[in-house]
Amino acid sequence: MTNSLKNRITILCVGLVLLTTLVSLFSFLWSTSKFQEEKVNQDINVAQSVYKQYLKSKESLLLTAAKVLTSDFGFKQAVATRDAGTISSVLFNHSQRIDADLMLLINLSGQLISANTSEDDFEHDLKPLMKELLNAPEQSSFVVLNKELYQVILLPVKAPRTVAYSLVGFKIDDSVASELKSLTGMDVSFIGRADDLVISSLIKRPAQFDPVNYFNTATISRFFGEYQVYRNLDIELTSLVTHPIIILLSADLTQGYSDFEKLLFTLLILAILTMFVGVITSSLLANNLTTPLSQLAVIARQFAQGNYSFEFKGEKQSTEIATLAEAFSSMGNDINQREQQINFQARHDSLTGFYNRSAMLEVLDDELKDNVEYTLVAIDIKGLRHINDKLGPRIGDDCLKAVACRIAEFSDELGGFHARIGGDEFLTVFPTAAARELKSGVVGLIAQLQSCYTIQKLKISLRFSAGILQYPSQGTMSDDLMRRVLIAVDSAANKNESIHYYQIGEDEAHLDRLIMLDELKQAISDDDGQLFMTYQPKLHIKTQKIDKVESLIRWQRKDGSWVNPEVFIDLAEQSGLIVELTAWVVNTVVAQVADWQLKGINLQAAINVSAQDIAFPGFHSALVRTLKKYKVDPKLITIELTERDMIENEEKGIKALENLKEIGVKISLDDYGVGQTSLGRLKMLPIDELKLDKCFILKLDESQKDQFIVQSSITLGHQLGFSVVAEGVETLGSLNLLKDMQCDHAQGYYLSRPLKAEQLEEWLNDYYAKN
Repeated sequence: MTNSLKNRITILCVGLVLLTTLVSLFSFLWSTSKFQEEKVNQDINVAQSVYKQYLKSKESLLLTAAKVLTSDFGFKQAVATRDAGTISSVLFNHSQRIDADLMLLINLSGQLISANTSEDDFEHDLKPLMKELLNAPEQSSFVVLNKELYQVILLPVKAPRTVAYSLVGFKIDDSVASELKSLTGMDVSFIGRADDLVISSLIKRPAQFDPVNYFNTATISRFFGEYQVYRNLDIELTSLVTHPIIILLSADLTQGYSDFEKLLFTLLILAILTMFVGVITSSLLANNLTTPLSQLAVIARQFAQGNYSFEFKGEKQSTEIATLAEAFSSMGNDINQREQQINFQARHDSLTGFYNRSAMLEVLDDELKDNVEYTLVAIDIKGLRHINDKLGPRIGDDCLKAVACRIAEFSDELGGFHARIGGDEFLTVFPTAAARELKSGVVGLIAQLQSCYTIQKLKISLRFSAGILQYPSQGTMSDDLMRRVLIAVDSAANKNESIHYYQIGEDEAHLDRLIMLDELKQAISDDDGQLFMTYQPKLHIKTQKIDKVESLIRWQRKDGSWVNPEVFIDLAEQSGLIVELTAWVVNTVVAQVADWQLKGINLQAAINVSAQDIAFPGFHSALVRTLKKYKVDPKLITIELTERDMIENEEKGIKALENLKEIGVKISLDDYGVGQTSLGRLKMLPIDELKLDKCFILKLDESQKDQFIVQSSITLGHQLGFSVVAEGVETLGSLNLLKDMQCDHAQGYYLSRPLKAEQLEEWLNDYYAKN
């Protein structure tokens, strides 16, 4: 079987041996290849140095010979007098002494005067050659004369001024190339393409011999394919610009390939032997391991069936196998204990030991009997987060344990059961009749929970909200029971009640709120006209002009029904959707103000915002971006905030409002007079406007007490530097009283109800036409 452990161990061992061998082989071959390459490069560098030294010595000899010749007095006198016989004799004798192949005498015009060989072998006009050689005085150059390559040097003959030039040179031929090959160990080729010159140390040459092509393309067939025979390096020699000469050094790689292949075959033989030994040893090792392991597999199958007391039997085994068998035995006991512990933890809260939420749903289905009435009580601890923040999470955990203990004391005696269904929420279920007889019912439970707690020597009082549900009259399915009792406890918390009894229809109302919330999200994202803004004008009482409006949002659902703004705004605040809703309002109102400006209508628009909006970090930057987008002056926007919002987020709110004032936005305190703003706090708020609540304005002309309150509020506002707006003006008498009290602005149905933008524009035209 290819999947057996024995075969796997054999394959693993052989694989490891093979992998190690291959890695070692390739590593060795790679390093050998790199070494060979570096050696060839080093040999080429050495050859380059040798050839340079060889040519340098020739150059030195040429320079010395040329200086001796041009310094000879008799030779200079013969040159000066144009004694041809003496010149020819001197050149010949001097060339014999230094074994020079070339000695020429050239006049100042570049004409050949005399040579150590037949003058007819050379061009008589050597002026171009002479001009280029004079650019490198006392330096040798390689030139082609009479289709032969020479290393030459040109020196002037002075008597005492320059009367001629002496050209001395050594001939470069195949023997020189062969000599360089014997010194460097590489083939040497001198190439002059402009003169079709080829001098090479290669003995066996093809009929059409091009050294560059030959040495660069020559290949040899080896065991692993075709390889290049030579590694080449071409070097430019000092030569004439129009007749360049290069030297090509070619290293023969054949011997390196042969040595490399011998080494490779040796390593392969060693690898095969290693593999053979690995297969044998791994088979023996696998056999010794798998026999006892197959017996242990039987134990494992017994464990899978829940039998943890199986005893290992067999022949005497190694210490490791015996230890493993003992470990299996103890593992069975540990697994048995751990299974029971895991099952408990999967169904219970680790802190209190109560059922968790999912387990409680199962318990409700299993334990509740149709012929018995049960009371379900969901309990929420108020302010536990503040205890965690101020006293630390350990105190908070101890509070949860203490509450759980009191719930258990109350409910266990009645035969009830309980669960922790949230961070600070519990659910206890007990027979209604027994609780009424023995424990004074739910009232007794809440009284017991609200008694003072002693936590780590601290006296702590906790407040609770409780939601009550009756089984089976108000539900029988566990999901329905859980949802409805949580609705009840949420209602208790929202209404600030200690106890709230679930009422028939609250579940449906909850579902309606969820549907409404989903529709509100869709209305914001689609912007299909369900949501729209209306604007209620504000009268500047002194000038009798309309210079401000309050922006009020409205929602008409797709089915045509209207939703009260207080309902859906409250829903948005509870769900956290208020930030998106306010962003929509801000964008819509700022765009409308910009449109009015284009029409020549200058109105300052007030926008109502919530505490969540002010606390949201992106509110300020979003407002700035919107104002820049529509090119609206920030002074045309007023942010209205209620007293409640200011009190709940005072420190953060004040900072946020100060940032808004810095960019020029106006701040208005809405519903002033009905909240809890003290005079000390009022002077600290960074506001520009007080907006008197309409409860003081609606019957202002009928109530002297309202008149006293409004008059004092207007006076106070002016003394603090605020402008004052009265909302809820519904009669001319109230408006006249506000004028006498020097109120700044009035707003109300006496002037106009909230209007859409187009209707407001028409209303403004009518208003100014009448006034």
